[in-house]
Amino acid sequence: MSAEALRALEAGDEATRAHFARHLAEECEVCERFLQESAGPGLLDGQVDRLLLSLAPPAERPLDEVGFARIRRALAPPARRRWVGAGAAALAAGLVAMVAVRQLQPPPLAPQEQGVKGAGRLELELSVAARSRSGALRRLDAGAPVQDADVLLLRYHATEAGTALLFQQRAGSAPELLGRFPLEAGTHDLAGDAGLAGVGLQGERGPLRLLLVGLPAGQPVEPEAVRRALAGDTSAPRDLGLQVSRFDVRVGSGENAR
Repeated sequence: MSAEALRALEAGDEATRAHFARHLAEECEVCERFLQESAGPGLLDGQVDRLLLSLAPPAERPLDEVGFARIRRALAPPARRRWVGAGAAALAAGLVAMVAVRQLQPPPLAPQEQGVKGAGRLELELSVAARSRSGALRRLDAGAPVQDADVLLLRYHATEAGTALLFQQRAGSAPELLGRFPLEAGTHDLAGDAGLAGVGLQGERGPLRLLLVGLPAGQPVEPEAVRRALAGDTSAPRDLGLQVSRFDVRVGSGENAR
């Protein structure tokens, strides 16, 4: 990848597009480093991602229908959770195969979660990738170690449209609501009004669970009732029709997380 190649892509050169469609089907550290260091000639921030993403092999649904924005290269240091745009990983998200994990029998974090899933038709699968401070992207298996400097990028598959609530849960603590998102049928990056979303890990240590809770379209959503149900509150409604997909990671500091 070079500035000249980007100019050819911007100009719509078919031979160049065909070449990079094949080349970017696999990970390339050289190209990834170039894209991190250069916004591209004559292109606004984020347009390079969208241009190159169009070269990726087609998925079940074309990913170029989703808008992307760059992840900020440096995260601010507040201890509490921050949402950050996940657009800089949009190209890699289109090229790196994430492993969708259907958490039918998730590893136990707290016994209160039993009986949360309902009988609704909506089904969810959740996959997670981690982007390091250097910009490297790697897919995660459930329970994988991550660094506190990483940003978690979420992708889901839903059998129908609906609404999703994203919670985080630390060991021994009640679930904490991170955000509310629309669900679309098919496979998509988790996104809200501000665009694609990632979960920063600064200030975290130890086991951390992400819970993506789906409700069918048209069903009233009361986040507090959902949170109480996840926490095992016996006074919470039991007929919420929740579908819950969980993903566990273990957060460490620096090389200790590897």
